[in-house]
Amino acid sequence: MSTSRNSSASTSPSRPISLDRWFDLFRLALTPKWLGSLLLVLVLVTCFVGLSAWQVDRAQHKNDAVESADVEEVEPFNEVMEAQAPMPGILADQRVSLSGHWLPDAQVVVPGRVLDGDKGFWVVTMFAPDDARLGAPAGADADDKTIAIPVLRGFTTDEATAMNSRAAEGPVEMTAQIGPVEGPKPGNSLPDGQVRTVSTSQLINLFPDLLTYSGFLIPESATGAASSIATDGLDYVPPTMTREEGGFDLQSAGYAIEWLIFAFMALYMWWQLLRDDFMRRRLGDDSDSQDPANPVEYVVVKSAGQSSIDPEVMSGLTGLPAHRHGAKKPRARRGRLGKATTDAEPGTADTETATTDAEPDATDAEPDAVTSDDGTDSTNTTPTGGN
Repeated sequence: MSTSRNSSASTSPSRPISLDRWFDLFRLALTPKWLGSLLLVLVLVTCFVGLSAWQVDRAQHKNDAVESADVEEVEPFNEVMEAQAPMPGILADQRVSLSGHWLPDAQVVVPGRVLDGDKGFWVVTMFAPDDARLGAPAGADADDKTIAIPVLRGFTTDEATAMNSRAAEGPVEMTAQIGPVEGPKPGNSLPDGQVRTVSTSQLINLFPDLLTYSGFLIPESATGAASSIATDGLDYVPPTMTREEGGFDLQSAGYAIEWLIFAFMALYMWWQLLRDDFMRRRLGDDSDSQDPANPVEYVVVKSAGQSSIDPEVMSGLTGLPAHRHGAKKPRARRGRLGKATTDAEPGTADTETATTDAEPDATDAEPDAVTSDDGTDSTNTTPTGGN
């Protein structure tokens, strides 16, 4: 077992070196390899920051969309709505003006509605707009069907009043607010003529001769002898805002923060790789940076066939006592002067000489006694360390 130690090495490879040579690290970072990788990282960081800014813009777009849709301005109904076509969400709460006539027999009552704290019924009657448009092909028999939209005529707490109320016949001019249709709900337990929601899919099943819209109207005002809004025992239902109000979109804001984290992680990973390369070069682990005149030292700590590393060898490498590596800890014993002494540990920094028992071992130090020719005894001692 042997060791090869380079005199120019100031530290052992088994002990990490703290990063204190910033100038050398900076010089390493300016090499073509690390400058190229830094350029790539900066491109990625630029993309991540740009995506973060885009998400911030999306978070603010929620307010912009609400403000850009001037729902308070009255638009012609036929310019914003088409039958048999999906209604864009931006049209919710849009004010429109239209003319047409009621279809008194095409009417439903919706229970479970509340107005000013009173629970009651909505009365919804189909209204046929003049010059209505189809947004998509409705089939071969589309010309034989009437295009109509559900209109909320009023509210009442009395079920009989709701069921018996009817709209008048005649031309009507109306200003109303568009409301999004509701999802269908089963109403098998309800009386005939009642539904739980204002759902166009249910209304189509109830009135198969009609084509309708993906929305309904909440009137603000109606003129004409057949206006029929809040008449015949019904109370007026004021329009309410159903559109989702503006605000800062927290989901997009969260995505913006994530992109910034990705940008930081890209820079951090580049820094860690640079630091690891710098440490390998300082420890001499990089074959590209080794000097032929200063080869890497190798330490033989275990010979072939041994099952464990010699504690004495480990003590020489680490500077710790041998018993810290598995050797038997020396016991204190009394010398001739009565003082407690211990065997000196190899490799320790303490320079104090340990006092040991001077009595020789009988098996090793006993001299061989021989008899000379003249009958006297003499001692023959063979030196053990000489050549």
